[in-house]
Amino acid sequence: MQRVVIALGMALACRGQQLSANWAELPGPDFVRAIQQAKGVCLLPFGIIEKHGPTGPMGTDLLNVRYAKFEAVKQEYAIVFPEYYFRQIFEAKHQPGTVAYSTHLQLEMLQEATAEMARNGCTKVVIVSGHGGNTNLIKFFAQTQLETSKD
Repeated sequence: MQRVVIALGMALACRGQQLSANWAELPGPDFVRAIQQAKGVCLLPFGIIEKHGPTGPMGTDLLNVRYAKFEAVKQEYAIVFPEYYFRQIFEAKHQPGTVAYSTHLQLEMLQEATAEMARNGCTKVVIVSGHGGNTNLIKFFAQTQLETSKD
């Protein structure tokens, strides 16, 4: 299956069609071209896995932010990093299926993810949240980025 996806992506690129915006779908050579086409802009869909009532899927926040990101890149091309769900939801941790990470791990993972994005050519990282509880972490993370110089 992977070979089929790679072959399809390469065939589309050879025909001059727009590159996939999905980081995980891009073959290496296309990834380099995609970073250039995106002018270094990478989107980080930021959600969580938690209960959403008795019938809502655990990944509702991830599904919503993923949809929004891929709709946005139809208007202006950017690379979309794989969905990011490494968050806390301690108030719902007792609910079946909810995934909550420790505070220190959240910050370390977000720092590592954005550092890897930068290492791969992303000069502008846009974090878009699909979960209201992410606001404080994102603000704090942004403040911590002032500790060292960045492009």
